[in-house]
Amino acid sequence: MLTLTKDRALALAMLLITGIMLVETRNIPEPTSWQPYGSALFPRILLAVVALLSLLILVRTFFGSPNHSPAPRHAWREWIIQNRSILALFGAFGLYAALLPIIGYIAATLTFLLASLALLMGVDTKRKWLINLAVSVTLTFSVYVIFRFGLNVWLP
Repeated sequence: MLTLTKDRALALAMLLITGIMLVETRNIPEPTSWQPYGSALFPRILLAVVALLSLLILVRTFFGSPNHSPAPRHAWREWIIQNRSILALFGAFGLYAALLPIIGYIAATLTFLLASLALLMGVDTKRKWLINLAVSVTLTFSVYVIFRFGLNVWLP
């Protein structure tokens, strides 16, 4: 008998959401004469990746060993301490979204990537700082070049 686990519920919800959003991308206007691919291309690519990853999560739930041990109850303070980097990432993303129209894409994205990668992998060594800086700069300018010159879309 199949039970609905948290992972299955998440995968099914994400598949449903991405399916709805893929259908809604039909409402995005068709490409104009100066747009080679149109505005719907990038959202469709992202949604396809999310759908694929959700499908992989769903398939994985059928092959993994079931974990029937109940999760321990934590106080809110302990939960916040355990998940402080995730909460900080949400805060950093909110700040990124707020600063994007003010300081522009390159400065906001570079700052956001530097901060988020520092939170995720730590920056306790010179090597990690160099990796963080290289990934942040490369991704920021790669996306800018793709949007500006490949898709003819101006970023803020």
